[in-house]
Amino acid sequence: MIKTDAAEGRAPSPEMEDEAIYQKQLELFIRCSTDKRIELVKLGEVIADLRHRRRFLDVGAGSGDLTIPLAQAFHETTIVEPNSAQIEFLRRRYPEFKLHNTTWSEAELGGDRFDFILCSHVLYYLDTAEWMPSIDKMRAHLEPDGRLAIVLQSPIGELADFYNRFAHFDVGILELWRQMIHRFGDRAVDVRYFVNEIWTDNLDDMVEIGLFLLIDRNFRSRSDEIRDYFASRHRRGDGYRLKQDEILLAVRQQA
Repeated sequence: MIKTDAAEGRAPSPEMEDEAIYQKQLELFIRCSTDKRIELVKLGEVIADLRHRRRFLDVGAGSGDLTIPLAQAFHETTIVEPNSAQIEFLRRRYPEFKLHNTTWSEAELGGDRFDFILCSHVLYYLDTAEWMPSIDKMRAHLEPDGRLAIVLQSPIGELADFYNRFAHFDVGILELWRQMIHRFGDRAVDVRYFVNEIWTDNLDDMVEIGLFLLIDRNFRSRSDEIRDYFASRHRRGDGYRLKQDEILLAVRQQA
């Protein structure tokens, strides 16, 4: 995802929130979102077609909200996650997981091969020029007839409108889809579309989620604008609702 300051027309240097604030925002987002539940259903459809369910790799697992339920379908689970706090949480709770505390570009997995690889909402943190090389590296670690699932924000919908109001938003998913079909063949690439609903009981929580989704804490200086945006557009009955359109691209490795 590429964001530039809408007022300035330039790309600012993003500044992440302090770890404690980020964790609270993440917990709030997960609590108020149907995202993981719906995404699990779509990922389950991909997993159902696997010939084997031996080894699973999650690239950018975060706190493991997808990893943990999906791991139950596999004999072994490996995680690549650069956030040390998330890695330590998973190490304490699931010592059986194989953990790599590093970025995907620096991950060294040797000859390890996986029946299923997940990369959910991770590519935004990379330059778009790195997307296909990163996908190529993931695909190289697939077992024959394995699957790679990539989940990204759709360039249309309510959340995309929110991004475009406060920042320049460009996922480039159509170009990525085209490149994947060109590289792997149209029969090897499948696409699924789903809609997540973010619901909060009060405006303060929706504003905090908006700041979390914008990633950069510099947007806190525009909190009043964000508040007015949600208040005027997303009030629904006794709360606030924001729909998030998402796309899942699934790649099949040749048998």
